[in-house]
Amino acid sequence: MSIVGFSSAVRCTRLACLFAVVVFAAFVFAGASGAEASTSRAKGIDVSNWNGTINWTKVAHGGYRFALGKATEGTTFEDGTYAANRAGSEAAGVVFGAYDFARPSGSSLAAVTASATAQADFFLAFATPQPGELPPALDLETTGKLSARMLVAWTVAWTQEVYARLGVHPFVYSSPAFWQEYLSDSTAIAATGTPLWIAHWTSARKPWVPAQDWNGNGWTFWQWTDCVSVPGIAHCADGDRMNGASPASLAIAPYSLDTPTISTPPSIVGTPEAGKRLAAVPGVWSGGKPLAFTFQWRQCDAAGANCVDIAGATRESYRPTSDDVGHSLRVRVSAATTTATARANTLATVAVSPAGTPPSARPANVHIPVVLGTLQVGQKLTSTAGTWTGSPTRFTHRWQRCDSSGLNCVAIAKATHAAYTTTPDDLGATLSVVVTATGAGGSASAPSVTTEVVGAAPLPPLSTGSQTVAKGIAGNVGTIDGRATATWQPGAVPVGLTVNLDSFDKGLAVVGSGVALRVPDLLSTGFAWPVEIDYATAAPAQTVLGYSTGGRVFETVPTLDVPPLPTGQTVGAYTVGDGSAHVLTRIPLKLAVFAAGAWGDPTYTSPTGLGLTQQTPLSTFVRSDRTVLLVTRLAAAEQTRLTATITSPTGATVSILPKGSVLGSPLPAGRPLRSAQAERDRPGSIRVRLRLNDRRLAAGTYTLRVVALDPWGRGNVKQFSFTLP
Repeated sequence: MSIVGFSSAVRCTRLACLFAVVVFAAFVFAGASGAEASTSRAKGIDVSNWNGTINWTKVAHGGYRFALGKATEGTTFEDGTYAANRAGSEAAGVVFGAYDFARPSGSSLAAVTASATAQADFFLAFATPQPGELPPALDLETTGKLSARMLVAWTVAWTQEVYARLGVHPFVYSSPAFWQEYLSDSTAIAATGTPLWIAHWTSARKPWVPAQDWNGNGWTFWQWTDCVSVPGIAHCADGDRMNGASPASLAIAPYSLDTPTISTPPSIVGTPEAGKRLAAVPGVWSGGKPLAFTFQWRQCDAAGANCVDIAGATRESYRPTSDDVGHSLRVRVSAATTTATARANTLATVAVSPAGTPPSARPANVHIPVVLGTLQVGQKLTSTAGTWTGSPTRFTHRWQRCDSSGLNCVAIAKATHAAYTTTPDDLGATLSVVVTATGAGGSASAPSVTTEVVGAAPLPPLSTGSQTVAKGIAGNVGTIDGRATATWQPGAVPVGLTVNLDSFDKGLAVVGSGVALRVPDLLSTGFAWPVEIDYATAAPAQTVLGYSTGGRVFETVPTLDVPPLPTGQTVGAYTVGDGSAHVLTRIPLKLAVFAAGAWGDPTYTSPTGLGLTQQTPLSTFVRSDRTVLLVTRLAAAEQTRLTATITSPTGATVSILPKGSVLGSPLPAGRPLRSAQAERDRPGSIRVRLRLNDRRLAAGTYTLRVVALDPWGRGNVKQFSFTLP
């Protein structure tokens, strides 16, 4: 190895070599107390085709414990002695490792990365480092006319590629002067964990280590001379020492056989501009080693979604074409061992800009966004970002609901992501999405084409009695006797709850009409969108449909001309051509049909109860026929059954004379009554006129008590006092 960077074909002039032998021979004899004499540092050599045929048995007998052999140079040269040196050294018990002579190149960061990656891959393919051998090394002696920043980037890319494929940090070989002058004494490479093989020919006890003592880690191998006499080698050779006594302690451990697992995601290096090179870095993988990487470049929308493979783009680097303008790019990296393969994707680049266009230009839409997915309630739709120039870095989405003609669009609340799941509100409507792209040059927006009309989700097979709500699937459950079914669209009922539909026939309803919709654990807010309950047959003539939320009091179901159920309304019903009722409800409830005008007709039910009130004061009249008349007027808000009783000052019940008495309507003729009873099928005013036999009434204060009950058991009481002289 030549510290001044000569090629493998010509190591030095004959005169220069002779001079080196003389100088270092003097050093060896004069400085026996120097580093060479240290017994704590294993001796080694580095060799190449320049050294010719080597007797490795003699090398081992000479006390040399390790050797580093040249394998490749650049991406074209393979050292013809590598295989023999590898086999001979290992047979002699000398720990062996391979090195690559660096030929950096590249005019951009992407080109530099691609050059380093390609050279590392060429080296690994030829050298094939194995467990038990020393980690690979990079011989860095030439700059390729790269700046210090680019040369550091090239070196990092080479070492990272080796580490990614083997899971082993390779060595870097350099001299202190070269590192300081051509890499600006950078600590970046040392900071990645890369160990140092320092080339410093000196008689001192230790070498001069650049990059702040290699970021505090010091040196691992030291090439202390380029000309030492080694048994088994015809000419003088490079002499090395290890900062330790056991080279085997540095050897590559057995490779894992596990499936590769991504640790650090792959990435893309370079500016996305048509015609400019981009390079893919495969990332860091745990698990199985060694790895071979394959690449597939993909063209995506500007936000990095909806990607498709680019035909033929399967190398580490890629030059975007005019077809890529406005699109972002990704790379799918496959990492393969001999037994398993795993894949990982890079993040998306910003949108590729036209050749010569700065990424800071204001975004401009090239292709509008597109809505993808099935236009049914409950289905997830996605929006592409479209393609844009100007390299936008941020995208926002605003979904809109439009009428069936694609007009009169309004923004959908909280629908501000690239994905949107349709709801029952979208049924019969069309949708669009407006994408706003923002970059360094500003923002711009572009709408998608309006979709076709959103349809209903198809109903699953009918379940009997109950059905558990599934995500993205409509509901369809029927009563056991088939009198009714309940259906709902995805999103109406929370996923995982069970919807029950039962029949009942107790109470005041028409037999065969009772239906109960129950959903245990449903929040008090009810359904997000209405559930529909359909009767199988038309209701009998002269009937009224009622509903109950508590299971006791039934009210009339409001009539709808057509669906849907208006916002803010809890329940409503419409009929179809055969006369059957279809009920839309936002809450669990009971439904039943009642005979019109009969006791329990919900038309005459008040939500607040009877509301029995007094309209006129109680008047008392003593008639000439020795009877007493009690007269007043009450009012009830709904159907009611009335009971009137009168008690004396002593608490005894006073009989009421039926003839001439009225409790809403005349009492039937007959014997005196302990209490008067009547039923009112309509709400409204109630006339009260009760006759008492004055002959049997003592003087004092009496009480008239009127008790009212509605069909649902709700009651009200009115009491009146009157005095007889």
